[in-house]
Amino acid sequence: MTTPSKLISIVIPVYNRAHTIERTLDSIYSQDSRPITLILVDNNSTDDSLEVMNRWKERHHSKEFDITITSENAIQSASAARNKGLSLVKTPYVMFFDSDDTMRSNHVRRAANAFNEDPDLDIAGWDIMFHASDGSTSIRPFADKDAVFRHTFNATLATLRYAASTSLIRAAGGWNPTVLGWDDYELGLRLLQRNPKLKRLGDEITVDVTESKESITGTDYSSRAIQWEYALDLAEQHFLKSGWNTNWINLRRVVLAALYAREHSPESTRLLKETLSREPKFHKRALYRFAYTYTRCGCRGIHLLLRGFL
Repeated sequence: MTTPSKLISIVIPVYNRAHTIERTLDSIYSQDSRPITLILVDNNSTDDSLEVMNRWKERHHSKEFDITITSENAIQSASAARNKGLSLVKTPYVMFFDSDDTMRSNHVRRAANAFNEDPDLDIAGWDIMFHASDGSTSIRPFADKDAVFRHTFNATLATLRYAASTSLIRAAGGWNPTVLGWDDYELGLRLLQRNPKLKRLGDEITVDVTESKESITGTDYSSRAIQWEYALDLAEQHFLKSGWNTNWINLRRVVLAALYAREHSPESTRLLKETLSREPKFHKRALYRFAYTYTRCGCRGIHLLLRGFL
């Protein structure tokens, strides 16, 4: 059995996270397995993130805790920074992490054990604990069954929810640096196009994600409408190429339009009209309108209610 961290490298993009990065790094240092391979990629930070990382490396770098710090200065995007880190990975598996979240002490060992136990496994995933900015918490699950549907509506292949074969991610083309929002959503579909073997690692929570306005995703939808919709446009191309049900992407657009409406944004009406104009069949337009109203009112799970009708 291979030592866990000889199997998996951890890659973290960093942009202006001087105030949170040490908490994240401390959680990695607390892992109960060694050696650890950690790759940090500064992405044009304008605060002292790079200095904080270098100081932290001076205190923690060792033969058993290998730290590489590099920079991606050409392109300002988390995807470009992740690709830079991916280019330096030498282990058979890779885990991407974000610079304002934390992992519990058995996280790396738990993922690596799954790959040790099943050499044919491509993706090992886990549920995460999401800490919202209003103080509430919720569990966001990984799905290894019905993966395309679940990822389409629940983003189950979000960045911090899995570790994967390095060769799989490279074969899929890595991260798309033109996608500035929902980049993990878009990559997840390209990974699923390759029919990977997935495994959910059970109910234990080993990752905590903290929502903030400064995070990559942010706390609202309408202010970054162009970015989300660009990701959905690319997703539709992947659906067409793979022969998947493109009605799901249109329903996802309608749900997004409803989320805009809950923020009282004029982007809502625009996106709803654009989505309805894509659908020639009256009964499907009616279902989309119902989905919009249902979601705008704060109800959840419309994709489950309408799946059999789309």
